Amino acid sequence: MNFTRNHGLLLGLGLILLSNAAALGAAAWNRSGEPDSRLSLGERELQRNSDWHRENSGVSLRLLWRIPGDEANAAWAPRIPLETMRALGFQVPGKVDRDSALAFDRQQARDALLVLELDGPLYQRELGLARERLAQAEKRLAASPDDVHLKSERDFQRNALDNEEQRASRLFLADAGTDLQALRQRYPDRQRYAIVHGQVRPISLYRNRAWALGGSASTEGVRALNVPQRWHDELEGLAPRAEQRAAQEQPQPFGAEVAFGQRLEPWIERIQAR
Repeated sequence: MNFTRNHGLLLGLGLILLSNAAALGAAAWNRSGEPDSRLSLGERELQRNSDWHRENSGVSLRLLWRIPGDEANAAWAPRIPLETMRALGFQVPGKVDRDSALAFDRQQARDALLVLELDGPLYQRELGLARERLAQAEKRLAASPDDVHLKSERDFQRNALDNEEQRASRLFLADAGTDLQALRQRYPDRQRYAIVHGQVRPISLYRNRAWALGGSASTEGVRALNVPQRWHDELEGLAPRAEQRAAQEQPQPFGAEVAFGQRLEPWIERIQAR
């Protein structure tokens, strides 16, 4: 009995050591050679995880990316188009009705490569949309200057533009695929476009008596970036985003060089408070 118990303990310990060795080997391979991409991010794209105060031994930041917004006065549409979903291997119905849309929606999520664009055309588009919405609100208010609802809408759009210009993340989902080489040929700027592992799932929406089919994405594998101990002091005053909103505070400004390695997994190369 003791031999069996000891044998089991040794086997369990061996599996733990083997697992740790594999993880260390994967991390070393990821950071070997020249990174696949390197982005200069800031407090707008990296936010403090909300549980720092519970775990003093580690500090981590969360990568914050967005999907492009709707055009002014346009109907909502999924951000990953149907053509891309078909290329990713999802079954796309030839005729879209309630049954086929719901069947499309029930398909399992698939692993994919996601392209994230930093401070590029997608962000400039977002700024343009915010300015357009404010201009329309101001025009409506000018026609009815005593309307309190229009004043409130104007103020809301003004604040939205200020947030877009000063605080919102400039990192956007640009594309999805399965072929790294093809995506890198399409997005060759390695200081603007990072490619990461993620998942894509189908979504459907019924609006205005029509079905819209497409996809959404997530990047569970790159949610937390561990901050090395030597840079903890640089982020000492950084509060979680929810606390900043509650206190109506600007986020603490800082810059971070984030590299995406051979396995497309990110790590922090440098952090500096501004």
